[in-house]
Order: sequence, then C-alpha cells, then structure tokens
Amino acid sequence: MFFAQLALPFKVQSLPPHNAPDTPCQHPRPLIGDDRVLHAARKEARNQFDTKRTLLPTDQEVNAAIVHAEDVAKILRQNVVQGEKTVDESQEERYHLLDDASSNTMGSRQGPFGLLDLPVEVLQIVFWHMDPGTLFSSLLTCKEFFDAAKSRRVLLRQLRRIPGLNLGLDDVPSPDLFLRFRKRAAQNLCGARLLADITKYASAPTSLTRGSQWIFAPGAPAQLATIHDFEHIRIYELTQHHVRLKVDLRARCSDVEAIKLAFSANRDLAVLYRNRTTSETISPFVDEAVAMASRTHKLVTFHHLHATSKGYFYSASIQETRDIPCVPASEPVGLALASNGNACIAWRSSGRDSTTEVVLYGRDSKTMDACNYEYFPTQLTLTDCSETNLHSKGSRLISNLHFVQSDTKLNFYTPGNPLHSWYTNSCNPNAGCGPIWPNSAIVQVDSNLFEEHAISMPFYAAHSRDIRDDSRPAPYCRTSYLAIGTSKDSIQSDGFIVQAEWEILARHCDHVALTERGRRTGHGWKAIALLAGWRQGKSSLGTVSSISPLGTRIAAATWSRLLVWAFNPDLLHQGALELYFPKRDYNSRKGMGRLRPVRLRSEGVIHSLFWANETTLYAATDEGLVRWDMGHKSSGERENLSLAFDAWPANVVAM
Repeated sequence: MFFAQLALPFKVQSLPPHNAPDTPCQHPRPLIGDDRVLHAARKEARNQFDTKRTLLPTDQEVNAAIVHAEDVAKILRQNVVQGEKTVDESQEERYHLLDDASSNTMGSRQGPFGLLDLPVEVLQIVFWHMDPGTLFSSLLTCKEFFDAAKSRRVLLRQLRRIPGLNLGLDDVPSPDLFLRFRKRAAQNLCGARLLADITKYASAPTSLTRGSQWIFAPGAPAQLATIHDFEHIRIYELTQHHVRLKVDLRARCSDVEAIKLAFSANRDLAVLYRNRTTSETISPFVDEAVAMASRTHKLVTFHHLHATSKGYFYSASIQETRDIPCVPASEPVGLALASNGNACIAWRSSGRDSTTEVVLYGRDSKTMDACNYEYFPTQLTLTDCSETNLHSKGSRLISNLHFVQSDTKLNFYTPGNPLHSWYTNSCNPNAGCGPIWPNSAIVQVDSNLFEEHAISMPFYAAHSRDIRDDSRPAPYCRTSYLAIGTSKDSIQSDGFIVQAEWEILARHCDHVALTERGRRTGHGWKAIALLAGWRQGKSSLGTVSSISPLGTRIAAATWSRLLVWAFNPDLLHQGALELYFPKRDYNSRKGMGRLRPVRLRSEGVIHSLFWANETTLYAATDEGLVRWDMGHKSSGERENLSLAFDAWPANVVAM
C-alpha cells in the first residue's frame, strides 16, 4: 500500500490570496470535487497499510501486498493521461502522449530530485515564505526562478515586507510590480551580504601601522592617506572600480617618523612627526641638542593645490612646518586641522590616572608666506570654564578631535565613541578659551518617555519655504533635520534616527538647508526609527561608523562585525511612518519604525569606514583596504589584490 500511496496523484497547494495574512490559514476549507476523492483514496491506502504493518517479512501475505501495490501504481500510471504540448508545421497546438518509458512520474525518474523539478506552483509557495533578501538573490540563479518569481501575489507580499510606500500597489500591473520589487530590494540592500562585490587590497610590507593610522579625506573623490616606512605619506584616490596612487609625500626634516594624520575640510593634510635622532655621546652640546629635539615635534602641512593643467594635487615641495613643544610625560592621541591652518592636538598623560590636555596651535600667515617655517606658534590650552570638567578621570578622556561648522566649532570624542561627547566654540588660539558644552539633548522615544541622548552632526536637511498658516500672521520656513542619536540612559546604548525641526519667518530666512546648522538650531528631537543591531563596542576600538554622502546609508562596525542600514530620508522626514515601514516593523504606540540591518562579510578588524558614494563602502582594516560594491550590478565577486602592486600609478590614464 505504501507504493500505491506514492503513486496516487496529488493536488498542489494553492497560494493564499494577496490580501491574506502572513501566517497560513488556520481554518481548513471543506473538501469538494476531486479533493474529496483524493482525500478518501489516501485514507483508504493508509488504512490498508496500517492493518498489515505488523506482518513479519516471512509471512506469505507480505509478498502479495507488495505485488498488489505495484499493480495499483502501474494502473495509475497507465490510466492517467500524461502528455507534452507541441506545435506542428501548421502552427496548431497538439499534445503528444507520453508512454511509460518517457513518463515524468516520480517512479520513472533517474537521479536526485531538485528544486527545478518542482511544479511552478510549489516554487511560488517556497518564494512566498522567503525573506525579501533571499528571494532577490535567487533571481540571479536561473531563468526558471526568475520567471516563477513574477507571481503577483508573491510580489505583493514581498513588497509589503520592505520599507517603502505601498500606496496603490494593487493597481500596478504585474510587469511593473516585478520591476518595482527589484528596484526597492536593491535600494534597501536586500541580499547584499551575498551579492556585494568585495575587493581586498593587502597593505604594503613596509606599512607597519596598517589601518590604525589610515584616514579618509572628506568630500569627493574619496581619498586615503597612509603612513609607509615611518616617514613616507602616500595618498590614494579611491573610485568605484579601482585605487590610484596619487602622490608620495615626504617631509624636509630628516630622522623623523610620522605618528598622526589629519585632513581639513578643504583637504589640506597635516602630519605630526616626532624626532628619532639618537646620540652616541659625541659631546655635551650634541646630547643637549638631541634632548631638545626629542622634546619637540614637527607639524607639517601639505596644501591641496589647484592648477588649470593638473587639477587638484599635492606637492612635497610646498609644505609648511611648525615646531610643537611636547607636553611633559604625554603622548599625542588626537590631531585636527582647520581650513585656516589652525591645528589642535590632544595629549594624554601616561600612568594609571590618565588625563587629557587639549592644545590649540595657530598659524602666522606672514611667517609662513616668508619662510614656510614657524618656530614658536601661538598656542592655547583649552580649559573648561563651565561646570563640566573636561579633565576628570574615566570617561572624560579624549581620543580624537574634529573641526565642524566651517571650523567654528571643535568636537571632542571619547575612546570608542562614534558620536562626539563635548564641543566648544574656542577654535582660535588668539581669541581666548571659552566654555565646553556636553553633547546632550532630550529625545522623545515614546509618547510619555524622554531620554538623554548624544546627537551626531545632522546628515540630512530638507527645507520648506513660504509656508502659510491661518494661525500665523506671516509666512514662515521650516527645516527638518535627521541625525543619529545614542541613548545615555539605557545600558545597551541603543541607536536611533532622530528628527528635529527649525522654523523661522520667511523674510528672515536665507532658504539654504545646511546640515551642520541643525545641531545648533534644531530642537524638539524625536526618535523616528530604531537602528536594530546598533550597539556600543566594548573593545579598544569601540564603534566605528560612517554615513553616505546623500544620507541613505549608515554603516557601523564593532571590531569585525559590520552592519549597514538602508533607508530613504526623503520619506522619513515627511512623517506618515506607518505607510513607510512594514507592519511588522512599525510600533504604533511609540510612533517609531525599526530598520533592519544587513550584515556584510567581514574582512578583518575595522579601524575606520568611508562611503565613496551611495553603493561603495571602504574600510581600513588590520589586513589592508577593503571595498564593498553594493550596486545593482554586483554579483558577489571576490578579489584579493595588493596596494603595493595593484594600485594604479599616479601617471596612468584610466581606460
């Protein structure tokens, strides 16, 4: 009876209607027609099998039951008409009957059974239960999967599981619906873990610091500065498809080694060198000179120049040098450069009770224009004039600095924190020291819950002008800002996308949406999306993050764990979040959505991240430079190259 049961025809489970819930229906429908006959036949075959299952192999009834089962299966195969559709010369459709030898039944099949042997209806049931990333990746496997995925009900279900506006989907034609699914899946990086192209550039043998002292330049095109052989600075230009060695720089001073790098907003490069001269006690005067040199660092600035014939370039022959006196018993841990030449260095003392001292260094334009060397630059030690003590122990240590808002503010970063912890307006050593404020804001997380958050510099701004309201006497303008906020109250330090708005009378507005202005003018911050998976790293590197130029991608890495969130900021800031997020990812009580991350394949310990554009992500790791290409043409390729041999020379012409 077992063989007879296998040989019985079966009816493929049909897909639920397009408006059915995600879970299968819990109420079975009544059996009618062929379903009732099929159910009765299966039940009878099972009953006969159960009645004879206790027979021993030596019983005579066993052989008779097997022969009966084979006869039933043969009758079913020979009496159920099977054929294939053909077209003759007269273009008439005919059906060619298949005999028992050419039958495609399971009994006559040779070899293993695969997915492509399933009926299209069964494949569509499998696609129905897939997540959008798996379905999007499966479209690249074969034509059969590509055609089977065009089921309208499957597409409607998958589209409603991806963030995006779903208004009017039921009226979209099926071909356009399939194209919309592919576009939305690509925009939300569905399947990027499998489909992203990864190119790895191993670091040069003489690059001893590797990713820890590699920095990316702001703006476009993307650039990377690295330290090679202690004193050489190499700048690479990063594009979507290749890496080009732009220039190899070296300071005029000898017997020095580079320890810190920093780019300004206009792409000037500052390099902090320390002296490594040793003395063999030739004379007391030489020993004194060596000791004095060891207490002085060199701050060399290479300017980003422009020429009509060459475009933008760097030149080792044009550089400025300043003598930087060392802070006793301290090592430099952070360096920042302003566009006007002012520099800032964070010095951390050694020992158990470490403290941080932040010093501003000025630039004398007259001295630099005359000899490009300044022995005694103006300096100012920043001290907190407010109640917040910058030099207290523990979490008050500073590891990095950055000039923002056209070099009018200076942000301070604690070790392992991607968002700045304090900021100050004291950016000029000749203007005196001002107060230092903590980076803190009250964010509405729930209707009745407000938390203290650290807010990043806004990455998106949208300006609406000349808004007229009957309750206001004059038209006004509104600017909406989006930023990253991390909770200071919770233990897990959750990450959010937060929104704030700023309103001003239209006659007083300059009608320019500047993102950097939002941290100062934005108020009433509200959490609108939870970055699922965001966490503060516990290692020495903490959390490393980067935001794409248009603000549609956020990447965050903790050690070797790399997550990417994709979203549409144009739709987020407009409200109506219940129409943008899928039902499973929207909390109506909190009025907040959840963004699910894509975890990319790790290629080492990540020290820094940089988005060259919306689809190309670079990372400086302990094993070299890594590039992820997540564009619509990516297909999961892997390539291992070397910066020393595979980077294009500076004089090569791109094809």
